[in-house]
Amino acid sequence: MGYRTAMAIIGPTTSGKTAVAYELARQTGAGEVVNLDKIACFKNFPLSSGVSDALEEKGVKRHLYEILEPDQEVIPAGTYIGMVRSECAKILAGGGLPIIEGGSTTYVPALLEANKKAPFCAPIVGLRPPAGFDIREKIAKRVAAAIESGLIDEVREELKKYRNSYVMNDTYAIIPIVRYLDGRIGLDAAQEEIADRFLAYAHRQMEFFGRFPEIVWLEHKPSELAETITKIVALLKD
Repeated sequence: MGYRTAMAIIGPTTSGKTAVAYELARQTGAGEVVNLDKIACFKNFPLSSGVSDALEEKGVKRHLYEILEPDQEVIPAGTYIGMVRSECAKILAGGGLPIIEGGSTTYVPALLEANKKAPFCAPIVGLRPPAGFDIREKIAKRVAAAIESGLIDEVREELKKYRNSYVMNDTYAIIPIVRYLDGRIGLDAAQEEIADRFLAYAHRQMEFFGRFPEIVWLEHKPSELAETITKIVALLKD
């Protein structure tokens, strides 16, 4: 299949975007994933930013992950979308399918606005959990797994050099861990705070993204990955 445009997979945290994007890339045989998450642009924080999920995916080319040093400034939305478009153009020129993936409330709207002015991305698929799905429980499990994998050591090491950086002071998984390391709260309280922050953010994402009618929403369960991929492939063919 030849591809003429990029496509995007967006949605709230814990919706399964990363797993779907990378599996879609493998299934099509030509997919390359382009990052659309702001914090995922920074180096040295794979567990804190969630980049570790993407890094664990094998056999797929990825673009615009970990491109900034921790003490650099966030890339402005307009500039970053220009970078995304450039990467997508290169992938298309090489016969690949650019799969833009992320949930940033800064970069997703910028992508959608840019795409209205000069279309280059379709379809734009939004993933959301089914009704009744316990989002907080999933978030809590992810937080516990990140701590088990070394989240605290990651933050402790980077805190020595980057305490005053944007990424250290604006990342939901980091802020409570810094407070824990400073002795202001216990570890249990830090875990609860991280889960609460991410849950509130997931609700804001859904409210925010709901303003854009061009997003094609699909309910997605991690246990039904194949079904979700089939639906997206059908949208690509259309």
